[in-house]
Amino acid sequence: MEPWIRTLFDEDVLADAGACFGAKKTELSLVGGFENFIYGFDREGESFIIRIAHTSHRTIQDTLSELDFVNHLAMHGAPVSKPVLSVDGHFVEPVLAKDGSYFVVSCYHKAKGERPTRSHLNPEFLFNYGKTIGTFHHLTTHYQPSFSIQPRFSWDQDPLLVHAKTYLTDRDLIIYERFIETMKGIQELPKNNHNYGLIHTDVHMGNFFIQNNELTVFDFDDCATMHFVSDIAIALFYYVVFMKADDAEKKEKADFFMTHFMKGYLTQYPLSKSDYLEIPRFLKLRKLVLYIVFHRSSDLTTDAFARHYVEIHRDLIIKDLPVIDLDFEKYYT
Repeated sequence: MEPWIRTLFDEDVLADAGACFGAKKTELSLVGGFENFIYGFDREGESFIIRIAHTSHRTIQDTLSELDFVNHLAMHGAPVSKPVLSVDGHFVEPVLAKDGSYFVVSCYHKAKGERPTRSHLNPEFLFNYGKTIGTFHHLTTHYQPSFSIQPRFSWDQDPLLVHAKTYLTDRDLIIYERFIETMKGIQELPKNNHNYGLIHTDVHMGNFFIQNNELTVFDFDDCATMHFVSDIAIALFYYVVFMKADDAEKKEKADFFMTHFMKGYLTQYPLSKSDYLEIPRFLKLRKLVLYIVFHRSSDLTTDAFARHYVEIHRDLIIKDLPVIDLDFEKYYT
């Protein structure tokens, strides 16, 4: 999140955001958030999450289209965290900031269970992980925005990608060139209703809770129309990239992950083999996107985690090395 947005977020904004959904400021507890401010509160034995985003990140219409999609998934039984109406009966509420701009506020039922860790990565969990994403892809092929809801933006219209060059320094012009090359390659891929549609785009283990190996997914803030295989790539990317292991161990664990994940996915959605085999291209895109995100939203002089990622992956991006060297065809069975 840009520093200037943090300066706009004050106690008045927090109090007004909570009031929209019937919560006092004293009842709100900070949960976290990287691109948004995330707070939790309890009422009558149930827990809720409030998300507060500056309108420069997501507009009211962006958020309404996001929640329309989430409600579509929920209506058809998909395991998602459902949005909650405000005290005035709206899914999205604007809150005025001190400079005259707005924050966009929405509220959700808190997902049941706990945040998964690597200790949860057993075959049943990975099967259900893939199954859940496959369910989303099946349901998105039948999705049509509700009346008055604007269609969600396509992946390459995301402001982060549109303005990517402004977040990088002259030192990283070669990174930007790699980014544009990757973008163009994906833009030229065939698109149809069976391989491209509105998807989560960020289903990593920080964006769902688990209970008895079953997932409940939340944070559809980045949902966009995109190639379905991107969701598969995202799941694998975040599993592999931050693993503390040598290349041989990473490959072994990635093989285990993909074996069980794809078994679950293919029970729900028959993504074509040719579309699925584009996964290395989407792994590369995510590596580049995260590099840009850290330059935009983190202070690399003080954020050791972000700085480490940038230092490690800059050379890998320049040399065009793969995120992970796997025989992806073997998992399509």
